[in-house]
Amino acid sequence: MRIHLHSRWKRPKLLILACSVMEREFKQFKNGQMDFIFLDYGLHRTPEHMGQAIQEEIERVSDSPYDGIVLGYGLCSNGIVGVRSKTHPLIIPRVHDCISLFLGSIESYQHQSKEHPGTYYLTPGWIEKGQTPLSKYESYEKSYGEETARWVLHEEMKHYTRIVFIDTGVYALEFYRTVARQNAEFLGVAFEEVKGSPEMFKKLVCGPWGEDFLVLDQNQPVQQEMFFDL
Repeated sequence: MRIHLHSRWKRPKLLILACSVMEREFKQFKNGQMDFIFLDYGLHRTPEHMGQAIQEEIERVSDSPYDGIVLGYGLCSNGIVGVRSKTHPLIIPRVHDCISLFLGSIESYQHQSKEHPGTYYLTPGWIEKGQTPLSKYESYEKSYGEETARWVLHEEMKHYTRIVFIDTGVYALEFYRTVARQNAEFLGVAFEEVKGSPEMFKKLVCGPWGEDFLVLDQNQPVQQEMFFDL
């Protein structure tokens, strides 16, 4: 392994390869030794294509002098299973999806899930670059008309009882908070705002990489079993 995060002489040169909804959360820690590639959020809707898209970007930089490549993805419905780098170590958060990253820890997400099952999470980045229930409805309405669009959306969302808006600390919130609240009102569910934490984003790019992270050697593929005991 040629990554030496604790060297007093040299910061590692890293490529951050992540979903576009977390661009600002990562860039708050840029230090001149990082390059960034952000992929379209839509890959979350088609996890069967996620691994291929990530793999293509990894292979495109195979000759670049990085000390490691950080993936801003969790297991994501097995979307990253099989991803590997022939020339660089991979650093990956050991989480099932990105909500743990925004909340700051796996434990925070587990607590929210236990106390409030049926929660739909929104962040400013997801509202800005991703998809919300309201934006899905607007898309359905164009295709199916108002009545059918409402029925389809409410069938999709019928198991949700709460929308939680996560303040990730890097956005002016007024607009995004309003949009999140409008989504809750449209669905007729509770609305709550929680304070996120930058801790996992910071550790991803600055270390240390403890048990909440995977550090895979060159040519070692991501395996589903690596996430089993979460």
